[in-house]
Amino acid sequence: MTKPKLILSDIDGTLLTDEAKILPATVMSVKRAVNAGATMVLASARSPKGMFGLAQQLGLNSTMIAYNGALTAKMTATKLTVLEERPIEPQLAAKVQRLVAQNWPEASINIYTGNQWLVSEMGSWETQEATGIGYQPEVVNQAAWLQRPTAVSHKVMIMAAPAVIQAIEQALQAPVFAGISAYRSKPTYLEIVAAGVSKAAALQTLIADEKLSPAQAIAFGDNFNDLALLKLVGVGVAMGNAPAAVKTAATVVTTDNNHNGIQQVLDQYFA
Repeated sequence: MTKPKLILSDIDGTLLTDEAKILPATVMSVKRAVNAGATMVLASARSPKGMFGLAQQLGLNSTMIAYNGALTAKMTATKLTVLEERPIEPQLAAKVQRLVAQNWPEASINIYTGNQWLVSEMGSWETQEATGIGYQPEVVNQAAWLQRPTAVSHKVMIMAAPAVIQAIEQALQAPVFAGISAYRSKPTYLEIVAAGVSKAAALQTLIADEKLSPAQAIAFGDNFNDLALLKLVGVGVAMGNAPAAVKTAATVVTTDNNHNGIQQVLDQYFA
């Protein structure tokens, strides 16, 4: 069995348990694979800062694919090095912010740029998200910030009640917003990135830079935003908690994120 040279893993629902922990068996299997010469890349809707602590637990200092592919970077405790980025067009990001702020003032608008998380206030949605990811946002005048010549929006995320999220998603189908892609990661979360951004697209660039082929990569995922990634690589692994359509598209289906699914697959190559 040929050992993969590149291992990619989604985070939430894949690498992490439902209690947001990495299983000890997963840590051990990743370290074995890296010691054997493989490169491990985390790929997530999270920011690099939101992935850094997890990378440290795994003993990694490799590239991260953040914001579902809008930013590929390396990070240390003091520095973020951008390797590739596909931000939302500035005027379009401003239009999204204005649309939501004017029509759904109860919604939480979150702008992500590099490692910065920008909000307009610290309300219940923002507090809940900060507790989940382990760091605090920066409160700014978002409309003014978006007018800055240097403003770069890698991702915009809206948090609101499901009915509000559905209404905003519908509004963003208008032709004027053709340059963005919006999808619900939860019933209460709407993730917005530039059109064409995906983990798979970021991986294709990374593979080319590393002079590898997709066949030399293995990827783990659990949701619809992982589908293209699982189809692109040589071995696409769906977690047992993935929807049926994701499992059908995968090469392999392993156990769910609360069990040793990643370890079971990696040990077939690196044990």
